[in-house]
Amino acid sequence: MKLLLAEDDIKLGALVKSLLELSGFETEWAKDGKETLDRIEEAVASSYDVIILDWMLPEISGIEICRLLRNPHKYNYQGGIIFLTARDGTDNCVTGLESGADDYVVKPFENKELIARVNALGRRKGRPFVDNVYTKCGMEINNGTGTLTFEGKELKLSRREFELFRLLFVNSGQIILRETILDKVWADNPEISPASLDAYIYILRRKIRKFSSRVKILLVKGIGYVLEIEP
Repeated sequence: MKLLLAEDDIKLGALVKSLLELSGFETEWAKDGKETLDRIEEAVASSYDVIILDWMLPEISGIEICRLLRNPHKYNYQGGIIFLTARDGTDNCVTGLESGADDYVVKPFENKELIARVNALGRRKGRPFVDNVYTKCGMEINNGTGTLTFEGKELKLSRREFELFRLLFVNSGQIILRETILDKVWADNPEISPASLDAYIYILRRKIRKFSSRVKILLVKGIGYVLEIEP
């Protein structure tokens, strides 16, 4: 796999680049936000399988770069994006995921954790949905497009959001254990943290609330989550 590492800390950047190369990844290293975008433009964004972004890059922040990468009118990057950051709060995790990142690794981190997450994203790159439609309680979910249709409205979700919603929706009315959700939705990334699940639920709830007040995702404290559709 070909990776782009964006990290302004020279000592940490050199260590991470060496780690990635020793693990068999072709790795380029950019030391600020401008250099990161320059490399992306020179190489064409799609040539990188995974991009690892430091949150607080000089010139242009990692968050802004992530948004530009996911913008369909700019780079429309479809590969994996991982944030490296010292910020470990849920709000920061949500911000990173909403900007388009796939995963979030808090500094300091274990070397094997970063390598596992890079491998997981690389395996998942370009994996398509099964092209079929499922309908329940008047709501239609389209696996091919990642969209929900309900009461004449349509909602487009990100790939991971859709996989999470689909699991809860197909089993609506039933409590799904947190461990089951992590195992089913993040089967390709066993290192995913429970905090990332909570962040995705938070994002999904906000989108669903605007889409339909009849659909609710409820927390069952200490156990998991359940999706309910009110009549």
